[in-house]
Amino acid sequence: MKSEIIILQLILLLIVSPAVKSQVIEDVKKEENKFIYSDEIKLFPGDQILVEATLNGNQLTDFKRVSTISDSSRTIVFRFSYEKFGSDLASQLRVDNPFRNTLEYKAKIRTEAWRMYSGTSIMPVIRKIYGIEIWPYKIESIILYDFTLRE
Repeated sequence: MKSEIIILQLILLLIVSPAVKSQVIEDVKKEENKFIYSDEIKLFPGDQILVEATLNGNQLTDFKRVSTISDSSRTIVFRFSYEKFGSDLASQLRVDNPFRNTLEYKAKIRTEAWRMYSGTSIMPVIRKIYGIEIWPYKIESIILYDFTLRE
């Protein structure tokens, strides 16, 4: 009986775990042409999207992809590429921050060599400007999540 309870607890933990949620997004292929998954964004090299977000406290939520910037105070522009940088190729992520506060977020990347996602460091994006992250290798896809605004 005790072992059955433990197994049931483990199953419930897996069902509600954030890893299960992110596993779904991690398995999505570029051909599915979907970028927003709840409050997470997945990009492949060559993607550029505009995303409107709602501010709830200091968290950004309710992401919605838009085709043009109709509300410049809450539309984030994401550009992810693999292109020439200096004399070599590099993966580049540009995030335009339209907000009055610093934008912070987290990211996971997947490279061809590792075939699994791992966290990567991201610098906060100062208010009303853009931030650029550069990696000196090819990233197959990147997942951006946990968007918050800070003073």
